[in-house]
Amino acid sequence: MRTRSLPASALLPLLLAMPVLCAPAALAPGSLTYASAQDIACAVPSAAQPPGETPAELHELRRFATGAGVRVAVIDTGVAPHPELNHLRPGADFVGDNALADCDSHGTIVAGIIAGRTLGIAPDAEILAVRQTSAHYRGGRGQSVAGDLETLASAINNALDEGARVLNVSVVSCVDPGLASRIDLNGLRGALHRAEADGAVVVAASGNTSADCEPGFSVIPALFPTVLAVGAREDTHTLASYSMPAEISAAGLVPHALASSGNGWADGTLTRDGSRPYVGTSFAAPVVSGAAALLMQRYPGITPDHVRTLITAAAQHGGGAITPHNVISQLTPDDIAPRDTVTVAPTERTASLAAKRFSSVGLGAVVVALLGALALCAASTWRSKPQPGSAPRPPARG
Repeated sequence: MRTRSLPASALLPLLLAMPVLCAPAALAPGSLTYASAQDIACAVPSAAQPPGETPAELHELRRFATGAGVRVAVIDTGVAPHPELNHLRPGADFVGDNALADCDSHGTIVAGIIAGRTLGIAPDAEILAVRQTSAHYRGGRGQSVAGDLETLASAINNALDEGARVLNVSVVSCVDPGLASRIDLNGLRGALHRAEADGAVVVAASGNTSADCEPGFSVIPALFPTVLAVGAREDTHTLASYSMPAEISAAGLVPHALASSGNGWADGTLTRDGSRPYVGTSFAAPVVSGAAALLMQRYPGITPDHVRTLITAAAQHGGGAITPHNVISQLTPDDIAPRDTVTVAPTERTASLAAKRFSSVGLGAVVVALLGALALCAASTWRSKPQPGSAPRPPARG
């Protein structure tokens, strides 16, 4: 029996806080689904106190680079303008008609981690907002959520058209391995291949565990070899219990986030029971994207493969913990020059003062005797050899 491939639109890459496998949609491959209308009220940020001044470790980080001149695409739920975002521009919107709107209170948090003026890793990087998904809009043809793998491929291509050098993808489709092989990923594969050829680095969340996303499942787009998949961690040595496995990981909790309302700070979104914190692999990925932007600025022309190598090399053992400072402060292979060989002489044995004096006198006598013998030998040799400018002596007659 021949297995029929499912179109890329059959799976919807949702926010990582709620990865769900959706039913196949009756949509022909190659067509795009745009949201039809908003059907859920926008998320409301839970207000938080300002964080205060920029921490000392960020000041130290910014001595190396600030992301200036690097465009970072946030392919997400849109990014709301905020005083903390110095450089923000809209890209395409596959949900509505305004990429500078964030109904989900998600993409703005991601952008703030990357380029927020106070707490951002690369505050001078330019954020390109590409709205690709939303849990608050109904997708085309009756899909419960706006956004699918086809619009994800189109979002990546739009980011590349706009000159993005770093692409942060904090959305995911988590697929049962038995179904993954039936998904048509050619469009997404082509977009990622183009990113590599264009010199752009793609960073994606590894996904959150749930009943619909268990270890061993295929996580898209994190499964692609040219994508830097990022998990979340509880601390330096412990991967977060909710995180899908990944080679590298970063902090997944955001206590001070940019409020998606456009001003102030937030620590989560309001719910009926209180507040849901900003936590997940969605917010670990932009830590790595910010570090990649720093590398792009510090080493112009660096290749995506080199960026991945440096970031992976900076990961700590046991969970692959990444800090931007470790990434940017390490030497690149081109910076490491061959060092001169250093020879260490063996340490002299300790001797008594009398023995040292005797040794010095005895050694001096031996040296004098040897020099005298060498002088006699040299004189004899000098007499028996032809001297410069003189003819050889004839042999003596008997």
